Amino acid sequence: MKRNILRLFFTAFILLLIKNAYTQDYFVTLQGDTIRGEIKPLTYGAERKVQVTEPGKKKVIYPFFKVKAYSLDGDIYQPVKGPYGYTFMKLIKPGYLSILSFQAENQTNYDGVWLLKKDGDGIEVPNLTFEKGMKKFLGDCPALVKKIDNDVLNKKDLYQIVDEYNACMANPAPVEEKPIAAQPAKGLAAWDALENKVKSQPDFPEKSNALDMISEIKSKISTNQKVPNFLLEGLKSSLNQDVFKAELDAALKEIN
Repeated sequence: MKRNILRLFFTAFILLLIKNAYTQDYFVTLQGDTIRGEIKPLTYGAERKVQVTEPGKKKVIYPFFKVKAYSLDGDIYQPVKGPYGYTFMKLIKPGYLSILSFQAENQTNYDGVWLLKKDGDGIEVPNLTFEKGMKKFLGDCPALVKKIDNDVLNKKDLYQIVDEYNACMANPAPVEEKPIAAQPAKGLAAWDALENKVKSQPDFPEKSNALDMISEIKSKISTNQKVPNFLLEGLKSSLNQDVFKAELDAALKEIN
């Protein structure tokens, strides 16, 4: 009898260890490497960072543009460009079109709702203009747009809207390429060349983030805003291959 009780305690102990191993917080680098340990998001300062401490090792701080995702207390967070700039959002429902939640400005709760397409296009779920905003955002699925237009689906059906959009995109129609402007705006020619260079290359881990950063930099240049240094450093880090050197150097000269 005593031996059986000991076996039960031993089995329960092993199961607890297995559970802890699988529920332990983890961090995923931009290259796709997974690191398990203590995860601490650092939200102070101009740039978001993540501190990772592996068991028995020193703390390592990863800048925003080196983060693919991290798991904390069972929730998954990923870097996204939202309504208040680049930040980490909590993944609620994954898919080609994902649902995420974010912290509104000067708030600590994740009350904002964000929709993010796999190609990086995103939108905050609108309130008063839900129908108009969603019809435009999901315009590449006419059948779904028709349901929203006829009020068959509305804001309370958000999860169903996302499911139907993802099903619609399982066999997407060919997307017409937008022509490149013949006369790019002053100061953007070199950045357009860099952007086209990145787009022309085969997929690599930093490609999506690099294109997001280039788009953000171009937006700031065109509106005469200062380009944050962390954005430039993040771009240089993402495009450190020789194939981008000439175009990247030319683009950076436009800033300097």
